[in-house]
Order: sequence, then structure tokens, then C-alpha cells
Amino acid sequence: MGTKKNFGPCLVANCAYRNVNFHLITELAHQKCQKENMLETYPYLEVGKQLCHLHYCEIVESDRNKKRKLKGQKGSRKKVANEEFLFEEEGNI
Repeated sequence: MGTKKNFGPCLVANCAYRNVNFHLITELAHQKCQKENMLETYPYLEVGKQLCHLHYCEIVESDRNKKRKLKGQKGSRKKVANEEFLFEEEGNI
């Protein structure tokens, strides 16, 4: 096993997070930022620089929860099944 390479600092100005994991901005991460128009907000993001974990999630993985919310808008199967069970139990069917 190699030694840990990503010690920071975070590329975001005035980042107060010190004792956290850091992530390298890869070509793929930079492409994700470009796709989500994050480079308009953070034009200084460059491949090979580092972000703290919290800023990485906020900037690079910003669409992570949006996809899940769109898929799950109807409600989960478990929730729907539970509601159907309660409806049957009350004698409404």
C-alpha cells in the first residue's frame, strides 16, 4: 500500500475544513463540473488540484441526489406496499 497523497489544501478559498479527506480533481470530475455548469461558479477548478471531501461532494457530485429524487418521486415500493396493506387492513377493499 502506498502513502496517502491527498493532504490538501482545498482549492476553495477560505475553506475551513482541515482534518478531512481530500479528493483529486480528475479529468472525469472536471467533465462533471463542466456538464453541471459548476465551472461558471468555480472557474479556478483544474485537473490535478484538490478539494476537501465536503467541497468535492458539493461541487463535483452536486447532481448525486437530484437523480434519486427524480426516480423516487412516486414513492418507494416499500412505502406504496405498506400503504396498500394498511388500506386493505381497514376493510376499504
